Amino acid sequence: MIRRFLPWAGGLFISVIFLDSLRFKFTGHPTPRHIFETLKEWSGIGLFYPAGPWIIGLGELASSVLLIAAPLLLVSIKRTRFANLSQFAGALIAFGVMSGAILFHLFTPLGVRTPVEWTDGAPTKFSAALFYSACASWVFALAILVLRRSALKS
Repeated sequence: MIRRFLPWAGGLFISVIFLDSLRFKFTGHPTPRHIFETLKEWSGIGLFYPAGPWIIGLGELASSVLLIAAPLLLVSIKRTRFANLSQFAGALIAFGVMSGAILFHLFTPLGVRTPVEWTDGAPTKFSAALFYSACASWVFALAILVLRRSALKS
């Protein structure tokens, strides 16, 4: 039962988190701007901003399609093995993106608590919700990778 249910539930959880974040990443919202500018200043790598939110957003979009939309289509045409392979690929992308997010939150000036509310361009409220969402998504991605690894055979 868990082998059948968990990849779908985990994929849905990850996809909801990823798809919801796109409206922030693709519109220049101050929170992703703060995150990626902090990483740019810390690392000296100019690619972090303005390209970072777009690159990560596109990865999250691809992951979401591979975790839910493509597998639903493939199951509907009775291509279960390819549906499982799609979920594996989507989970692999999610695992990579979330591994990076967790590492950056823990080991850079970004920190665990990031700004979530802004007034006149200045942060007014901080939360660890993004970090906790990244951790939960990472765990679900790992579970999907383990449960769908058999799709790599044959």
